[in-house]
Amino acid sequence: MAKHVVCSVDELDVGKITPAKIGRSPIIISKLPSGEIRAVGGRCPHQGADLEFGCISGTTESDAVNEMTFCSYGETLRCPWHGFEFSLVDGLPTVKDETRLPMKLRFYDVHVEGNQVVVTT
Repeated sequence: MAKHVVCSVDELDVGKITPAKIGRSPIIISKLPSGEIRAVGGRCPHQGADLEFGCISGTTESDAVNEMTFCSYGETLRCPWHGFEFSLVDGLPTVKDETRLPMKLRFYDVHVEGNQVVVTT
């Protein structure tokens, strides 16, 4: 297993995309509101858009007509091309489509050594 130092912990904020590379492969790093750090493949599983130019937000839910609640702040990654949204918690699309092959973000193992974020491949 190879270790790659991709950034420092100080560079990460909730809701911010931090681009990095493992060799020639792009990845993005993000810090969840829980404090967990996620490293995911830098290409959208839909059509390969560069996720570095996407955004991180949340989702909305509703239990009643004309009422919406904003939730999961900092846990939803939106693709810059077609607006596909994926959970940074489990990698799955926020809207399920049972008619197609399932799409999922590629997660990398990530941990912190001192002040450095290290991805293991």
